[in-house]
Amino acid sequence: LIIEMISWSLHIPVSRINPNTDLIDDLHLDQMDRELLIADLENRLGIFLSPEEVASIETVRDASRFLQKKAA
Repeated sequence: LIIEMISWSLHIPVSRINPNTDLIDDLHLDQMDRELLIADLENRLGIFLSPEEVASIETVRDASRFLQKKAA
């Protein structure tokens, strides 16, 4: 679900995204784009992460772990 949401948000094919995909290095997001993507995911899922959690998200797996933990 998170991979599909990232794909949709960034207009990137799902095939380019996997759990180990680094948001900055692999998807070429700068710090602001990364934070905007995470904010979009938060809004779409109706959850909110702390600034510390957001700062620690580097990969798709990190994003998925934090977002699923908050959604549970």
